[in-house]
Amino acid sequence: MEVELVPQGTLATRCMAAGYGMPVIYTPAGVGTEVAIGKETRKFNYNGEEKEYLMEKAFEADFAIVKAWKGDTAGNLIYKSTARNFNPMMAMAGKITVAEVEELVPAGTLDPDQIHTPGIYVHRIFQGEKYEKRIEQRTVRKK
Repeated sequence: MEVELVPQGTLATRCMAAGYGMPVIYTPAGVGTEVAIGKETRKFNYNGEEKEYLMEKAFEADFAIVKAWKGDTAGNLIYKSTARNFNPMMAMAGKITVAEVEELVPAGTLDPDQIHTPGIYVHRIFQGEKYEKRIEQRTVRKK
């Protein structure tokens, strides 16, 4: 197994870059640290200041597995809350993206303004079963 240290924001941007078809990104995160060892750096003039940036390759995954709250049969996905942080970028990064949804509806049912991942990025979709949402249980103090 190989482990790569990657700052969280850099990981998200690398995933987006893969989805956009960009081979690399440049980021100031990690310059001068262990993360930069063996990686190319380059200086850019940004906002009137010359700064060093680290070149990071796009995060291309053979498979991406995401979970969404709702999806349609065309692969369009809607996430709830913090699931929106990484799932849309991971779906873009996968050569094959598999989506599990809590609710699967017919194509055209979802409001286009609410879709977080368009179906073009999703290759397989299925409705999961028996979700246990421990964090969503309501607790109230006794009087």
